[in-house]
Amino acid sequence: MTAQLRLCGIAVNWHDEERLQRLVEAWPEDDSCELIILDNGSTEPLPEGVEVLALGRNFGFAGAVNLGLQQTRATLVLVMNSDVCPRPDAIESLIHGFDLWPDAVALAPRMVGHDGSSQAGWQLRPLPSLTTLLLQALLLPATGEVSSEPGTGALLEQPAAAALAFRRDALLELGGFDEAFFPAWFEDVDLAKRMTDAGMPIRYCPEAEFQHQLGSSIPRLGYGGFLRIYYSNLCRYLRKHHGRFWAGLARVLLIPASLLRLALVPLRRPRRASTRREAARGLWWLALGAMTGWSYPDATVYPGGAQPTPDGPHR
Repeated sequence: MTAQLRLCGIAVNWHDEERLQRLVEAWPEDDSCELIILDNGSTEPLPEGVEVLALGRNFGFAGAVNLGLQQTRATLVLVMNSDVCPRPDAIESLIHGFDLWPDAVALAPRMVGHDGSSQAGWQLRPLPSLTTLLLQALLLPATGEVSSEPGTGALLEQPAAAALAFRRDALLELGGFDEAFFPAWFEDVDLAKRMTDAGMPIRYCPEAEFQHQLGSSIPRLGYGGFLRIYYSNLCRYLRKHHGRFWAGLARVLLIPASLLRLALVPLRRPRRASTRREAARGLWWLALGAMTGWSYPDATVYPGGAQPTPDGPHR
């Protein structure tokens, strides 16, 4: 007798085949759990023995997950970056968590680094306020990280979607992830905001533990690519949830902030930039993008042929 399909893992890959292989090898051999890989782009052979959807172009994280939702009939879905790896019994703990908390529409597992240290400060955050977003537009460190890790079953506001489990019907009811947040960043913040507005609880399930490699996509994007994508999507989020005025103000604030940071590059290289030259180029592109409403195209910044628009990048 075939086991009932309970959970589907939807893993989004973009040129990260080595870490994706680790995820596949750690996936439980259980007929009640399937794994689908959505390939937005690869340069190395993909893992064998698992369902792979080669998309042919970069659909972004949101677009790829939404396609994955249409490919499964599992009642639960676990969306994942390619750089996460479930620890033993993590998947089973998530399934049990949904049984334990029938009100939960989503469950966030516990994320840890390679040394086992908790990533709760990065992973579990409050929904960003208008003030927090405007401070970020000034390139200030205002992400609202939590001060301590919450307990089992705690209600959450905005967990990162690097690994996040959902009741599939509820996610479909919300329309899935907003694909306008392309190719990544703020699509999970937007979804968490919509879930909160709809009264859909998100709970913490630390019994399900995932190892996570933080920031693995940034080196492949480059510092300039990261800046343009992150801050244009920040402005998109502001426009969607706070209005056109605040999105425009954030874009205006980005111009002097990025130019001031550019002037300081000889004294201090930004942590995410590998060289001062890369930092200077990235900050200049950020200022230029903000000046032109993200309408100035630069194909080197947008992998997969994506181009910016006045509202931010889209596929």
